[in-house]
Amino acid sequence: MKFRFRLETLLRVRKRMEEMAEMEFTTALSRQKAIEEELKENLEMLKKEEKELKKHMEEGIMSSDFNLRCQLISQMERKCKDLDKRLKQARVELAQAKGQLNQRHIDTELVSGLRDRDLKSYLKEVDAKLQKELDDLVSLSHARQRSKTG
Repeated sequence: MKFRFRLETLLRVRKRMEEMAEMEFTTALSRQKAIEEELKENLEMLKKEEKELKKHMEEGIMSSDFNLRCQLISQMERKCKDLDKRLKQARVELAQAKGQLNQRHIDTELVSGLRDRDLKSYLKEVDAKLQKELDDLVSLSHARQRSKTG
């Protein structure tokens, strides 16, 4: 008699859902890191551009060049603000993905625990049957010995 877990299909589904949640978490984490890196690079470029503007202002700069650099700095600031908004959203998505992954893990562990409990029960039942058969064999052996000696 082979062990069959009655909820095996559910366990496979739960494991698959946990794997999918893990992939979603990994994707969200990668997205967040990419945005963080892009924001960091843009902030560095913005600081560099601001230093350049300050340097040119000390040396003397034409108004058209000044206006162009100010426009560039303004665009870079808007891009940084946009990236900051995207980063906040990515953090929210990452938190949601982490929560989903944790819930999927709990769901899988719950069904897995039921499987372990059922397996222990099955093994106990098998052990009891084997012990009964062994006891019957020993009883039969003793009965034969008694009938030969009696």
